[in-house]
Amino acid sequence: MKKEIKNFEKIVGIVLIILTIISLVMSALLYTNIIYSCSYDTTDLNGLLVSKPFDIVLWIDNILIYLFGLFYIISAVQSKKEVLIKVSFAIFSIMTTMVASTLIINGIASIFHIF
Repeated sequence: MKKEIKNFEKIVGIVLIILTIISLVMSALLYTNIIYSCSYDTTDLNGLLVSKPFDIVLWIDNILIYLFGLFYIISAVQSKKEVLIKVSFAIFSIMTTMVASTLIINGIASIFHIF
């Protein structure tokens, strides 16, 4: 039983790392388009970002990060090894999603009465 839990935690951790890397790359593309669209021609990048495949991958990645992050937190608490590091990584992964980024940005905007 212990070996199955250990393998499950390892697999979930590896998948969460891959999903986080994908999320960080997608966030970099989106923020690059937002920052440089006023000054430079970002038509090619914008064309990629508004495409259906990009949108589908974005939402699937976000949902999977939330699911695998939750599973990783649960397995880390059950294993009782390096709980703080594992839970911190899971929270970091969740914060890299566009949903969390949007909520954080809107929260900061409301604190400073931007809208």
